[in-house]
Amino acid sequence: MSSLTVAETNGCFDNALTLELGPLEVVHRWKRMPECDEFVGARRSKHTVVAYKDAIYVFGGDNGKSMLNDLLRFDVKEKSWGRAFATGAPPAPRYHHSAVVHHTSMYVFGGYTGDIHSNSNLTNKNDLFEYKFHSGQWIEWKFIGKTPVPRSAHGAAVYDNKLWIFAGYDGNARLNDMWTFPLVGDLRFWEEIEQKGECPPTCCNFPVAVARECMFVFSGQSGAKITNSLFQFNFKEKIWTRISTEHILRGAPPPPARRYGHSMVAFDRHLYVFGGAADSTLSNDLHCFDLDSQTWSVVLPVPDSFVPSGRLFHAAAVVGDAMFIFGGTVDNNVRSGEMYRFQFSSYPKCTLHDDFGKILETRQFCDLQFLIGSDETRILGHVALVAARSQFLRIKIRQAKENRDKHLEKLFGTTKVPFNDIPFIQVKLPDADPEAFEMVLNYIYMDCIDPTKKAKKDEDPFSNRIVLRMMDVYRKVLLEQNIILGVSYVVFYFCQTMISKYNFLSL
Repeated sequence: MSSLTVAETNGCFDNALTLELGPLEVVHRWKRMPECDEFVGARRSKHTVVAYKDAIYVFGGDNGKSMLNDLLRFDVKEKSWGRAFATGAPPAPRYHHSAVVHHTSMYVFGGYTGDIHSNSNLTNKNDLFEYKFHSGQWIEWKFIGKTPVPRSAHGAAVYDNKLWIFAGYDGNARLNDMWTFPLVGDLRFWEEIEQKGECPPTCCNFPVAVARECMFVFSGQSGAKITNSLFQFNFKEKIWTRISTEHILRGAPPPPARRYGHSMVAFDRHLYVFGGAADSTLSNDLHCFDLDSQTWSVVLPVPDSFVPSGRLFHAAAVVGDAMFIFGGTVDNNVRSGEMYRFQFSSYPKCTLHDDFGKILETRQFCDLQFLIGSDETRILGHVALVAARSQFLRIKIRQAKENRDKHLEKLFGTTKVPFNDIPFIQVKLPDADPEAFEMVLNYIYMDCIDPTKKAKKDEDPFSNRIVLRMMDVYRKVLLEQNIILGVSYVVFYFCQTMISKYNFLSL
């Protein structure tokens, strides 16, 4: 918090301003919070974490020997742990359940219960409990009619005053069904949702995050179909979309490796993925997905950070402008009682690449003309942008400008002629393909290429013609003329991805 006050002296206001700031946090810094003492609550994993006001609530999980059903509270401002006040019958000890917040209550659904020490009475549940933050009361909800199959390791979200349950494990198989339940009103009916679009494979041990009227699912345990794709479910349309970025060629990092037991939260225009078991390695990297640019990046912590060790089956929640990570399973199958805080950044979106793309698309303020191919197809551009991004074209532009200046000197006796009469600088590239060169210009201006935009009406955006065009970009424009080095890798990656045994002969 900060405040600005005006100092008063002897009954009169002087001109002194007092600016009170703090506490200020360094962005992208990990800080270790006080650990939960054993007498307050056990170290644990497979638990849930939710945020309500200025507190973190931890429920359930397992300590390596038994399942838990205690409710812990971490005061974010005081940085102190305690047991949350509770009355009524709490849910049975469990792990791999879900917990969400709606208005002034926390809702706990499903999970795995029983005695893991003696391996008896182990079963999945489909019960629903409400914990009222104001009164500390636990209430079990009763249902009418059809209910979801009991499950654990599922995903849960709140939208439109409803609880949404997706996928999980029923004890025999992984699921990918979806159910919703109203949290307001008198109705007590579960409704199974008819999902449309490209639904994620059956999966469990994945996180969900809600942003922009959508639920997002990333990776998880899916057997042979395990993927590192990001899926988006539109609540209103009830349509799944796999957010595909493979065809958008840019110099951005790839998506995180496929994993399970990780966490994901939404903040501002980003999704943040932390930890999990990534190809048998416990990860402690923090990955960020920009919902606007549709790109992944790795968030590097500041040098004085206390970065959590690699872990899985931890839990995360957002309070204010920070993410809190608690617990999990670390090396040697040890349960953790650590709490970490990560300070987000909330910078305005940089629109520079988009703005450059609009300049190219509208062809405003052009002062450069490329004559491409044997037909000398005319493509307009901007000297400053192209010359700054491509050494090869910079040399060509300089040569063309010298030729133009000689021509003007011959005609007018000077190169300083009225502005409207100055012809464009013309650069001839007789061996280049016009469509391929347009793609390269897109990369020069925007740092990315989306070849699917070159698809004709009713044409498959991944047709052989598009793949051949990208091969032409790599062969003619890049290898022969070395127009811009940065694009060579991404075009090569596209061709490597799209060419298979099914289209090789036709190509």
